[in-house]
Order: sequence, then structure tokens, then C-alpha cells
Amino acid sequence: MDKRRRVLGTFLGVALATLLLPGISTILDSPPWEVILAGTVFLIVNQLIYSYPDDIRTAPPVLLLILGVVGIAQDTLIWLLVSWLGSDMEYGLHVDGFLAALLGGVIVRVTVLFFLALGPSPSRTAAHPS
Repeated sequence: MDKRRRVLGTFLGVALATLLLPGISTILDSPPWEVILAGTVFLIVNQLIYSYPDDIRTAPPVLLLILGVVGIAQDTLIWLLVSWLGSDMEYGLHVDGFLAALLGGVIVRVTVLFFLALGPSPSRTAAHPS
């Protein structure tokens, strides 16, 4: 369930950043596929470098702050990677500069953390029930 929320939050965050920020735009005129491509890049990199708390509701505030800052930096770099890949392939999303990438990173990270906070907490089952 947690993985589905991360996937949904990532794709929704990429779509929101593309719609809301003037510095992030599509290269061609097929936005859904370009946003899906960018979201896929986000998912792949975020799976390689996992920076989310196990349970957002019980995590200490300091851990949330540290993981939030690290995650925003990570998502900013992913936006720059998406822009570089898009310019190489002439398909995808274009990011105008570092500030647009930073704001896009904030939007994606906040959206994913919001979706992780929704719904029931992940259940922790004991290895040896008594």
C-alpha cells in the first residue's frame, strides 16, 4: 500500500509541478506522455535512493526535517536530470533553471509525503507471534 501511495504521489507531484510552474514545460505537444516519462524517471531514481520515513505519522520531527531537505535536494537534481534527458531525446519536460527545479522538487516531495500520510498506518507484524 505504501508503494502505491508513493507512485501516485510522485506522478501527481510531477503533473502538478508541470501545470503550476512556468519554468517547467513540455517539449512537444503530448503532455500526458511526457509527464509519464518524467514520473518514471522520478520513480526509478527514488527507488535507487530511498529517502522516505517508514511511517510518517510516528517519525520524529527532526527525522522528517532531515529527510525532507535531503529529498528536496534529490528531487531538484532529478528535475535537472529529466530536463537533460528531455533535451537529449527532444521529448519530455524542459526545466528553465535551478529555481524551477527546486520549486518542482518541493512540490513533488510535499505531494509524496502528503500521500504517505493518508490512509491507515502500515501494519507491523511480529516475526514470532506469541
